[in-house]
Amino acid sequence: MITRGSKYFFGAALVAYLTALIYGFITGAAAHGGVISTITDGGLVNSIIGPISFGWKGWVGEHVGYSTLMAMAASSAVIGGFFVVFRDSDAEAIIPLQGADVTPETADLRVQVPQGLSPWPILCALAAGLMVVGATYTKAAFVLGAVLLAVGTFQWTVRNWSERLTPDPARNVALRDKLMGPYNIPIAAIIGIAVVMFLMSRILLALPSMGAVFVIIASAAAVFVIAILLAGRPDLKRSVLIAALVAGGLVLLLGGIAGGRAGTYKSNSHGGEEGAPATTVLHGTGDVDANNAGLAGEY
Repeated sequence: MITRGSKYFFGAALVAYLTALIYGFITGAAAHGGVISTITDGGLVNSIIGPISFGWKGWVGEHVGYSTLMAMAASSAVIGGFFVVFRDSDAEAIIPLQGADVTPETADLRVQVPQGLSPWPILCALAAGLMVVGATYTKAAFVLGAVLLAVGTFQWTVRNWSERLTPDPARNVALRDKLMGPYNIPIAAIIGIAVVMFLMSRILLALPSMGAVFVIIASAAAVFVIAILLAGRPDLKRSVLIAALVAGGLVLLLGGIAGGRAGTYKSNSHGGEEGAPATTVLHGTGDVDANNAGLAGEY
């Protein structure tokens, strides 16, 4: 049975899909002489089959708008499916799934509350962004993003699993730390150092020598000051610390992307001096060739 909440998303998916078909048909026909010309010249089938087959057969006009509408249709359909499966988040709807002898009085309708903030979704999002950048820039960034995404997904899964071990949140945290602690600390240190070194190297290589010196000194001083401020306020919430780390990571990531796209800084201050000998050599070679040609003509 289709729930009330899912009807909205299924309707939105249908509207977006039909709009994408119409948009693809009109823009595709416009790119081939117009709608009337397409119909009269026998291109009507290609204009219709193209949007329906996602461009596999026929043609689609403006791809960005068509892809956006199709993505909206797919997302709305998936969300509507989730609403159907979870019955609009109705806890009583899962009573029949707990057994034939379970009644509303004996059913377990507790809502699972997340136990604290989890940094792993943020890491997965940053890793996915790094993979997108690496796919267009360098293979090393793509591989690093893939490794971070795998680590974040695994840690996220373990955290969700541990939160359901016992009703006591503190005991769940202790069991998770006992299981993953010997691996998390060294792996996190290695990955963190590698990411910081790679991104910082992109920034420093894109700057002149004196600029790189000032940037690395300012960065070290900023990290030192922020660490002192956070250490002096032990009563700060964990969300503040996570926000500071995320902000610093975004600044470093954006700086690394900009530095990577700029490339290695090359100074041209000695270009004229280096070019002079080459010009002299070329002129000299030309004079010798001219003299040899003249001698050959005399003989």
